Parts: sequence; structure tokens; C-alpha cells
Amino acid sequence: MAHTFLLRPERWSAHGRFFDARYRQEGMRGELQIRHDPLVWVVQGWVELEDSKQRLELTCSVAPSKGGTAASWFCVHPRLGKLEGALELGGRRMFSSVRGADGRHAGQVTFTQKDERAYLCEGELRREGAIVGSWELALRIPKR
Repeated sequence: MAHTFLLRPERWSAHGRFFDARYRQEGMRGELQIRHDPLVWVVQGWVELEDSKQRLELTCSVAPSKGGTAASWFCVHPRLGKLEGALELGGRRMFSSVRGADGRHAGQVTFTQKDERAYLCEGELRREGAIVGSWELALRIPKR
């Protein structure tokens, strides 16, 4: 089964949970739109914590490799500043590293393909080595 997330222009819905540094959980939902421009892929979207109503809107630029199995990316987070990373395909998973330009933030995200229309996204973000947040999100192409 070929990967579909990120590799095809598409709209994805996201539903799941966010865990803060004290392991308190909160529902999380959002939406991502993937667009392929001639030189760069663009991931634009938002996520919102359901109880506190905190909302994060991001636009990430992705530079795919010529072989199609890796990419580099960056975005500007409103509080953390510039984040960048590398993405690699491995079987039915996509692995991404995350680092902050400030040198204090780092993390990882894994996207596990369930089928052509669904992925599980699990990740964590650390500040100076300590986890500040983690998440698990079901990503799905909505039915039309």
C-alpha cells in the first residue's frame, strides 16, 4: 500500500488526545490541507484543544527529496519560533524529527498508515530534554 498522507494533495481531519507535562489529557481536533506547489509542498492547518479552546494555526513548508522517500521541512510556531525537521519513510510508517532553532526544543512524530484514508499520528515535544507535551491523533480523509 502506497503512502497517501503528505504525498498527495488532500484535506485531512484530526481527532485525538493531547497530554501535557503532568499527563493531564484533553481532547484535540483539527484539520490539515496539503498542497503541492511546483518547488515545495505546503501543509496548512489548525489544531484545537477541546476543553481549554487553545487553538494553534500553522503553515509548514516541505521540500521533498528527488527519490521521494525523505523530505526536510520547517514552520514558524507562534510561541516556539522556527521549527525544522527531517521526514523519512519506513514501511508503513513515516518518521519525523523536530528541532527548534532556539536549541531548547526537540521531538519526534510518527505517522502509521492504517489504510489509504487513515493514519495514526503520535508525537512528543521536549524542552531541554523534558517532555512538555505529547499527542495521539487519528488522521482521516473525510468522506465526500
